[in-house]
Amino acid sequence: MSPGPSSDATVAVWYGSVWSRLGRGDLAWAHWDRIATPRVQPWLAAERGQVLRELGLHARAEALEGPALRVATDAADVAMLCVSLVADAVGLGDVDLARRRLRAAADAVGALVDGPRAARQRLRLAWVTVEVALLGGDPPPARDLPAWDATRGEPVQPPDADHGSVFHRAKGLLFGGVVHGDPRMLDAAAALAPPVLAWAVHLARADLGHDADALAAARDAWRAVVVPAEVRDASAATPTARRLVTPA
Repeated sequence: MSPGPSSDATVAVWYGSVWSRLGRGDLAWAHWDRIATPRVQPWLAAERGQVLRELGLHARAEALEGPALRVATDAADVAMLCVSLVADAVGLGDVDLARRRLRAAADAVGALVDGPRAARQRLRLAWVTVEVALLGGDPPPARDLPAWDATRGEPVQPPDADHGSVFHRAKGLLFGGVVHGDPRMLDAAAALAPPVLAWAVHLARADLGHDADALAAARDAWRAVVVPAEVRDASAATPTARRLVTPA
């Protein structure tokens, strides 16, 4: 996320971001629709894009984030959008495009001045690196992901997670659990996951066969997410929605 100097526009973006993490895309959109300030538009496009991706609407996310990248001037916004566009390509199943975008994203993130904003983008870069590897049939790297500490009996987060939110820590555990095939990490992710991420964590638990009730938990979590009205029909038609809507 891109904090920038305090203003009514940045506060509105932050409020929308909080609502989006709570699974209330409708309320996030209500905040964001009121923002016309030009300098926050690239950041705002990235925030909207994340909500759309979480609903399986990668093409819609890309349609916002591609143009935003072309006009972004803040280095952290550029890096954030570059990483987001990798995730869009993964969601669209285009491995060659995802690999090209991953190289560009790594360059953009690597060029950032070290600090909290750079740390959060490094976390996100680690996640999309895993996604690109899985899409291409390559072994996913575990670098910059949490790992299980058997001595302490708990996961250990990478140092960059100190600069992230609960969302960043939970999503890192999700990716760590998938890469390591470790249900303990997915359980830890489930304990932390905010509403917008909970369905994905439980779905990963179901796919590992760890918990017979995990698919039901994923369906419950999906039903708790409130979709922005303008994409409600499109979201309902995605493969994820069709899988997670319990048959009548």
